Amino acid sequence: MASDIQGVMAEIEAALRAILPQSVSPGLSDFSVLKALPKLDLQSLLSLKPQGFFPLATQYLPRGKIECVGGNCQLAGPSEDLEVSFKNQASDPWNFLLADWNSSQKPPSSPTVFAHPPQNRSDTQEVPTKAFFALDLGKNGSNEGEATLSTQWRQSACLSGKYLLEPVSLNLEGFLNHPTAAGRLADLRKLRFASSNTRLSLEWELGLVTQGNNSGLFSKGMVGINGSATPGTCGSLLERFDASTGDLDVELSTRNHSMRIAFGVTQVEENPTRIHIQNGYLRVDNKVVTFAGILDDQNGNCIPGENLTLNFAGGRTMSLEAYLTQYMQARPCP
Repeated sequence: MASDIQGVMAEIEAALRAILPQSVSPGLSDFSVLKALPKLDLQSLLSLKPQGFFPLATQYLPRGKIECVGGNCQLAGPSEDLEVSFKNQASDPWNFLLADWNSSQKPPSSPTVFAHPPQNRSDTQEVPTKAFFALDLGKNGSNEGEATLSTQWRQSACLSGKYLLEPVSLNLEGFLNHPTAAGRLADLRKLRFASSNTRLSLEWELGLVTQGNNSGLFSKGMVGINGSATPGTCGSLLERFDASTGDLDVELSTRNHSMRIAFGVTQVEENPTRIHIQNGYLRVDNKVVTFAGILDDQNGNCIPGENLTLNFAGGRTMSLEAYLTQYMQARPCP
């Protein structure tokens, strides 16, 4: 199984290389535009505010029509959204980046609200409940990238009508097309976070270098933490969340290989750290291993797993520490 795991990791590395700028011919000018996005002077861009008087302690989302040439940005006009036209040189065609803070261009729209950190009720910030983002290379109406962010913020117990900078739920989905070929560089089908007084959870579904239903690298998964929350400052639940158990289920696949790992955590001990694991499952292509026990380093040799048992096909068993030593070249610390 060790060689199968290494094969999966090699394909993952190859898939990631496929989306890096180095893998594209320098002559592809469309991709050079994409590479130039980080060159935007974001500090000066975000400092451009609509005209008018705002209380010093309130921070508003950036709005306006902005034009950036070679990273130098200036305010070109008013807008309820953030509309950024940018290019590398004056002779280049414009590209366009949109942040629609209330998703008016992708209904149904939803208004922005004001939220504050639990520890600082005087610092309120405008935040979206639904926002739509778009990237249009060449500014010709064909969006190469889109994303939609939906967020429900936790109500503030300190300020009436205000919220905490703490999401009850957050959902993000979107895509980024390949600028010079068919398919997508990234296809984020789901990124979802949820929090309550008994559970925190994160789910995702992401494909990289996709063509139809085929992805160079595809990942989906879920991580959950169960526990109990004691309401903290201004009603914050994340401030005092006492975790007790958890669960994880992650799938990873390339065009030729696949892997899945899942397990539950029933207890976490501290000083020293000991993680109690049950219902462990690892599949690499068609090979399956189950596992259970305690993940720790009881003997202090820097190779964890002497108390975690792996169960292979045919009834063979061995500890995780022994497996890492024999098959993954793990070496104890001096």
